[in-house]
Amino acid sequence: MHGHEADVFLIENPAAHGIFMIAEKDLGMFTVRYRPTQGQSVEQFTHERCQDLLRTAMGKPTIAFDLIDFMSWQPIEHVADQFQQGRVLLVGDAAHTMPPYQGLGVNMALQGAQNLAWKLAAVLKGQASPQLLSTYMTERHPIAWVAAEQSPTGLVDHPELKQYAIFARTDAERTQLALQKQAPLFAPILGYRYCSEAIVSEEAVPPSQQGIELLERPELNGQPGTRVPHLWVEGGQSISTLDLLDGPFVLFAGSCGAPWCEAASAVAEKLNIRLSAYRIGPGGDLLDAENGWETKMGISADGAVLVRPDGFVAWRSRKLATTPHVSLEQVLTRILCRTGAPLGRES
Repeated sequence: MHGHEADVFLIENPAAHGIFMIAEKDLGMFTVRYRPTQGQSVEQFTHERCQDLLRTAMGKPTIAFDLIDFMSWQPIEHVADQFQQGRVLLVGDAAHTMPPYQGLGVNMALQGAQNLAWKLAAVLKGQASPQLLSTYMTERHPIAWVAAEQSPTGLVDHPELKQYAIFARTDAERTQLALQKQAPLFAPILGYRYCSEAIVSEEAVPPSQQGIELLERPELNGQPGTRVPHLWVEGGQSISTLDLLDGPFVLFAGSCGAPWCEAASAVAEKLNIRLSAYRIGPGGDLLDAENGWETKMGISADGAVLVRPDGFVAWRSRKLATTPHVSLEQVLTRILCRTGAPLGRES
């Protein structure tokens, strides 16, 4: 409507409580909730009643519009027990479904595809063992559960969030995905840490791979298993560290980390993988535009951070190793699950 340009409107009118969403140009939809447990049914939503609901929601009793279609939709939260069975891998809605709340559904789908794509490519190219594919389930299944638990079906138990639970079901209508605790808003999107064979943990005793660790603080700091943080660097122009993640593994070395970059070139050739390396600091490939890159990443001037193709920190060395090429080769061999397992074939 003129004067009300937006993609989504939450309507709080008691007589027409729901959400307006714009589909494209002059097409949109209005979603309302009905409760079968209270004797309500989809048959009650006749063409005439839907028109009345729309006019009430818009506050325009005489406005003219075309009602193209109306139908019922059952929101559900479900996470598959397994994401892989032999050569079949589930991604997106095939692996997990949830109501369109906070964009969690599409974020889970995109993150799952990003997590699986580089692993599948590495196996098909003979660069990694098929065992690497098992880390897809290890990493993505726990965070999919967290996202599903944060959906309106779980949030309905939180009085301060009920206003957002338009699609929530209650009592007998609810599924079995019970909300354990309220997670921070962006936890399922950014604030978590992977624990798997494709991550080299810094702890003496590696954390359990049976769950997901939600970060207590949303700040990313280069810890293995978390997303690499955005930081501005200079290389002829300002560029984000995230823009340097364009397909291969990426090694970021500190201002005195030239030996790491030299090792990266040799190891990439030996293992037949793509590995980009950047030394950030005076005289390096890139300059530290914010003057705090090493501190932010938790390394010294001669340390390094290895980032996977999906943007997650796979390993971190806070300082220069005695033999950088040996250390880096061991790390990549482990991440790619190449030890003691047959490799795939080059496709």
